[in-house]
Amino acid sequence: MEEGSANPDETGTDPKAMNTMPNWIFRTILGLVLVTVVYVLLWHGLGVFSFITDRLPLLLPLAVTVMSIFTRATEIRSYEAVLKTSNDIAIGIISFDIWLLSARSEASGRVLVNPNAMIRGDFVLAFLVLGMATAVGCLVLTHYEFRGTREKQRWLLGGFLASAVVYITPFGVLEKVPPPQPPGPPTVAIRHYTVAIPYKDPGIIRYAPMLLRNRSFVRFEKNVEATSVESARAAAVERFLASPESDQVKPKGKTKKAEKVDIDQKELLVVER
Repeated sequence: MEEGSANPDETGTDPKAMNTMPNWIFRTILGLVLVTVVYVLLWHGLGVFSFITDRLPLLLPLAVTVMSIFTRATEIRSYEAVLKTSNDIAIGIISFDIWLLSARSEASGRVLVNPNAMIRGDFVLAFLVLGMATAVGCLVLTHYEFRGTREKQRWLLGGFLASAVVYITPFGVLEKVPPPQPPGPPTVAIRHYTVAIPYKDPGIIRYAPMLLRNRSFVRFEKNVEATSVESARAAAVERFLASPESDQVKPKGKTKKAEKVDIDQKELLVVER
């Protein structure tokens, strides 16, 4: 060996030494994953389908990731190529964050995943920042020039695991939708009325029966607060009868408690102010 040349085994950059073991691990893991998927679909297919339909928005990143991988499926033939799919996962995460931002309710701040589950609006901005950081980080790791293959694969594995953790994080913050609050008592607007109360005073008729027999008097009750015309009418009559103005005129010299005037209930006039 010439002086100054490095032994590949010493530097740890021999492609053959670097790729044999990872590719073997990759094929083994891929086989195990395939067997697991087949088993789950055969024995728990209905449960998996229910899980997917109940959490369909949370699986949006997975759908985007799968479609992105399918566009270059022929290129994914090695362990390192699988690790680089972290970029595809990051694309799916960004698509989910965009949906999360657009689906947030302005009134409650919640994001409904289904009728029974939701994500609080406090997490929306955090997920968006985390998704952008993951996408940028995975992109940098994919194109960065590392010193050796083993070091590159270690960093790519870290990026792959980080993107996978960010992807499953929304499943951990799901909350039950709180039951609707019972409606409170209806609020009724208070209005102001003026009520004209016609009445006859038998006490004053005694002084001039022929002249005053058919004469009626009117009492105006102003600024009557009520919620309806009927309640305003009752409140005005009650107020009038509680005042001394509703007492009949007493003959001179009599100290007996005065009786009340006769109110014509049918002729009451109520006007809203």
